Amino acid sequence: MSEQHVLDPPRFSIANGTSLSDQVYAYLTNKIITGELKFGDRLNIKEIASRLQVSSMPIRDAIKRLEQDRVVVVNPRSTCLIRTPTKQDVLDAIDARRMIEHFAVELVHRHVRLNELSLLDSLLARMEPIAAEDISGGSADHLQEYIDLDREFHRELCNLSRNDYVRQFYTIVNIHLSMSFSYGCGVCHGASATYEEHRRLVEYLKAHSSEALDVIDSHLMKSRENIMKEPTFQTLPD
Repeated sequence: MSEQHVLDPPRFSIANGTSLSDQVYAYLTNKIITGELKFGDRLNIKEIASRLQVSSMPIRDAIKRLEQDRVVVVNPRSTCLIRTPTKQDVLDAIDARRMIEHFAVELVHRHVRLNELSLLDSLLARMEPIAAEDISGGSADHLQEYIDLDREFHRELCNLSRNDYVRQFYTIVNIHLSMSFSYGCGVCHGASATYEEHRRLVEYLKAHSSEALDVIDSHLMKSRENIMKEPTFQTLPD
């Protein structure tokens, strides 16, 4: 049975010129990417509008965009479900992510200046003490912190590409993967190993070395293999 998910109201503002529809879309996609919303969860447009203290129109606009992205299935009476992907949907999303991030890293290693990699350095510095622990026996808070940092690291790689299409497509792919999996140790190959791959990647980017492409390809291929072993993946329809 699907779950009707209740969302905490954010503080919206149109002072920066961003429409309410765009803000609601960004809010809902972030809930999916972070795993707070999962496939099968039920969203009620009127309830969300009430909770977020906005009219139903920006909610409907955001839901329509999510429907076009094949993230939700809209039902009568202002309800919709987070779409349940098939196994092939997940594999296609994984392959699309590899293509997008490979291209992003190719752009970054060729054109980005050393000082523009400061955020990646900062993220690595925050990852390092967590990766040094035995995550499988560590606290849930530390694991969640590492997951959030890892997600931010990969998003920054795409941001550094300076290509709006890369950023947009990466967000959509991330939504589809996060619909299926709550990212955890089973989806990656360990915090220590992934941290080392991230560190090597940044080193090669600083050196403008094409070795960065081999690192990101290997990193994401391992992620693909691990996702296919996940019990959740096996429960998805063919």
